[in-house]
Amino acid sequence: LTLIKAEASTNYSFNKGTSTQDYPSSLMGSIALLRQNYYDAQWYATTKPAEYNLSLDAINKNFSLPNIFMTNDVLSDLRADKVGDEFGLQYIIYGNGDEYQRMDEIKNTKANFILPLNFPLAYDLTDPYDAASIQLTDMWSWELAPTNPSALAKAGINFCFTLDGLKDEEDFFSRIRKAIAYGLSPQDALKALTYNPALFMNSLDKVGTISIGKIADFIICNDTL
Repeated sequence: LTLIKAEASTNYSFNKGTSTQDYPSSLMGSIALLRQNYYDAQWYATTKPAEYNLSLDAINKNFSLPNIFMTNDVLSDLRADKVGDEFGLQYIIYGNGDEYQRMDEIKNTKANFILPLNFPLAYDLTDPYDAASIQLTDMWSWELAPTNPSALAKAGINFCFTLDGLKDEEDFFSRIRKAIAYGLSPQDALKALTYNPALFMNSLDKVGTISIGKIADFIICNDTL
C-alpha cells in the first residue's frame, strides 16, 4: 500500500539551523516534487545506474501496490487523477466529501474513492449577527454533503467509508444512516463496508463476500444494520 498526500504543506521537511520548515510550501511545488520523483524512478529503472538508490528502487518495487492519494477538495481529486494518468497509475482517491460538485469529471477519473463521513454540522443561527456572516457556499455544503455517497453510487463509482475525520468514532453508523436518509441505498452502504474495501486492497480472494474458501467473517441480524 502506498499513501500519497500532496497539499500546500507536506510532510517533506528540511532542517535550517535549529528550526524545521515544511518543503515545498505550495501545492504547485508539491505536485512538481511528486512528478519529479516518478520521473527519477522511471530513469532509474531504465538506465540502471551503477550507484544504488534506495528510495527510487523502493518506488519501482512498490509501483504495483494500491496507491491512495489524499486530497483536500474536489479539484485536487482531478489534479491527482491527472498526475496518475501521466505515469500510468490509477489512484484510489481519498476524497474530501465534496465530489458531488463535479460528478461528470469525477466519473471520468475512473477512480475508486474513500469517503469521509464528517458531514458539516448545522449552524447556530439564533444570533442574527452570526447568521449574517455565514457564506451561502457553506450552507450549500451543509445541505449537500450528506448526498455525496448517494451521488457517487448513482454514477456507478465504487467507494468505501473511513472513520478518519470523525471526532467520535461512535458516530460512524449514524453518519452512514444519514447518508442513507439522503439517498444512498442500504445495499450500496453495505457494499461500501465489505466488498469495496477488499476490492481496493486486492483481497477479494480472502474477504469481502461470504463465499466458499474465504475467511468467515459475518454477523446475522433480524433487521438491517
